[in-house]
Amino acid sequence: MLIIAICDDNAADRIKLHEAIENYLCQQGVNANIFAYDNPDKLNSVIESKTICFDIIFLDIIMDDMNGMTCARIIRKQDKLVNIIFLTSSTDYVYEGYEVNATGYLVKPIKMHQLAKVMEKAIVQIENVDRASIGITYRGVTQKISTKDILYLESENNKVNIVLAKTAEKITVYTKLDEFGQTQQLKTFIRSHKSYLVNFLYIEKYVNDKFVLTDGTAIPISRTNKDKARESFYTLLHSQ
Repeated sequence: MLIIAICDDNAADRIKLHEAIENYLCQQGVNANIFAYDNPDKLNSVIESKTICFDIIFLDIIMDDMNGMTCARIIRKQDKLVNIIFLTSSTDYVYEGYEVNATGYLVKPIKMHQLAKVMEKAIVQIENVDRASIGITYRGVTQKISTKDILYLESENNKVNIVLAKTAEKITVYTKLDEFGQTQQLKTFIRSHKSYLVNFLYIEKYVNDKFVLTDGTAIPISRTNKDKARESFYTLLHSQ
């Protein structure tokens, strides 16, 4: 099920878009919960509280309380994966959208074929993220863990602790960190230190010799890995 937000201070536009999204999803046989907000502060409050994790956000660029682009920058600090689709009556802001990795733009008045195109793109991206996982054997049971649920991996002697983002639970497997570092499924992970692989999706800030994560954890960056970690961070920053 998709979780979708619409943020637009124009009531008529919110209602029209809500109906258009519902019609499109009904035709595709896709279930969704759609939440509507009349100002960006309300939307940001929900995102910061982590009570709802959105898959797609439709965000009007021109609003009285806050510019939609400013709102998108705030959202990106909390969520690097959510698909942001801008609503606009002008294409003047298209280039700024690259900064926040916008999934697309819809020019008002919105046409169904335009909505369908940008929704198809967003759904493909969501499915690709959901499919990315690693296989491990834990307590005699082989299981898959979605990479987006992993905060970081920590090497400890001959084992690796997989720290989960939502629960902070540690799953310990007897292997080497290098084996995880070579898998393509961990493409959002950065090798900051010989003992750490950190998930870019949960990096709050990059401070010289460490990454500070959204839960406050500080992951060290070694001198050996500093240049490569910096390069990986900025590459991911401009691709997410």
